[in-house]
Amino acid sequence: MKEFVMDSAVILNNFNFSFSEEETYFTTNEVLDEMIDLRSRNLIQSGLKEGKIKIKAPKKELIQKIKNTAKQMHIDFKLSEADYSILALAFELKLPLLTDDYHIQKVCLKLGLEFDSVFREKIS
Repeated sequence: MKEFVMDSAVILNNFNFSFSEEETYFTTNEVLDEMIDLRSRNLIQSGLKEGKIKIKAPKKELIQKIKNTAKQMHIDFKLSEADYSILALAFELKLPLLTDDYHIQKVCLKLGLEFDSVFREKIS
């Protein structure tokens, strides 16, 4: 079974997305709050019902660590609370983070977190 941490881009940027039997996705409530259209909300509800999406809040000290890192990189103003939560969760669970957000990817590189993009090419 493959496990990932999921940013909103997994669903919002990938119109052909569907859950597979071999994958489980972890995310935060802050990320789920970004799902505003009917299609993404229905997909989330389906994923939760099937046990394919697990909601987990990261430790507060890890969120602060991510905020400090972003501040050192001078990109803290580019990241939202959802971004901080998903980065902290990936750091805590030591799982690959799926995101198209280049600022999130930059923090992943800085912290040595594994990541992949969904729709756009990932940074290197």
